[in-house]
Amino acid sequence: MLETGRRLLLACAFATAAAALMPAAHAQGYPRQPIRLIVPFAPGGAVDQTARIIGNTLGEKLGQTLVIDNKPGASGSLGAGDLHRAKPDGYTLMLALDSQAVNHLTVKNLPFDTFKDFDYLSLLVTTPQVLVTRNDLPVKNLDELVAYLKANPKSSYGSAGTASAGHVNSAQLSLAKGLRTEHVPYKGAGPLLTDMLGGHIDYAFAGLSVMLPQIKAGKVRALAVSSPGRSAMLPDVPAMNELIPGFEYPTWIGIVAPPGMPPEVRQKILKAVREAMHDPQVAKRFGENAYDIVNGTPEQFMERVKKDAEVMNDLVKRGIVTSG
Repeated sequence: MLETGRRLLLACAFATAAAALMPAAHAQGYPRQPIRLIVPFAPGGAVDQTARIIGNTLGEKLGQTLVIDNKPGASGSLGAGDLHRAKPDGYTLMLALDSQAVNHLTVKNLPFDTFKDFDYLSLLVTTPQVLVTRNDLPVKNLDELVAYLKANPKSSYGSAGTASAGHVNSAQLSLAKGLRTEHVPYKGAGPLLTDMLGGHIDYAFAGLSVMLPQIKAGKVRALAVSSPGRSAMLPDVPAMNELIPGFEYPTWIGIVAPPGMPPEVRQKILKAVREAMHDPQVAKRFGENAYDIVNGTPEQFMERVKKDAEVMNDLVKRGIVTSG
């Protein structure tokens, strides 16, 4: 009887020890299968572009294929909802746009808490927003655009989605200059660009990385950039800060995971991201496409999310942006 009891105790002890070792064993074997990278916007925009630049290299650093999954809608919230439902096992990650920080203020009935339900791993890159107009619009600078918009109040501007950096910048311009133009949100900068070239919207703030080829090709006209100073890519285009002091709100893109991943898995991902972002070819491609590499810490990323949320909250309070 005593022997049986002792065997039971030993069995329990072994089971407990095995359970304790399971996360470590899982981490040592990670990753054993392809990793899904959610891009919560349509192809052709800055987030999709970032995924294509880092995808192969990040996959190589992790030792598995990175499968890019475009899930556009609700300013990135549909893809974020998908990430929220995923297991925290390291096999589902997402590239978040700046709208991730503010969707809780503008999108109704989000199924997640922006600040508690995600692990903000690293803010990867920023790119200036550029104010562009249709080529046939009779304006060549910001003052002329403002005068045109006031004379034509039915004019419209586009954004990569409600609460995106483009929406925030346009809202701030409206606040500063007393504009009442119509906002047309898209499921990414790609569809926005298509409609602008088709003459369906008049102007927009969008990521320089996306608009630069169209600017160089003479298909759209650049009036200003939202970076603190002028962009080396467009040295003759003024910074918004020169025209409206304090005007700065760039596009950013970061990598996000569900919370609660095994620590060893999380560290593997962070290490692989850091190595991929400092790969010479990746850095070269980002530079050629007007991105600035940040690759900050999780703590720095969360600080940026909170800062942008405060800016949007102010716009909502002022009635410049409609609350969800």
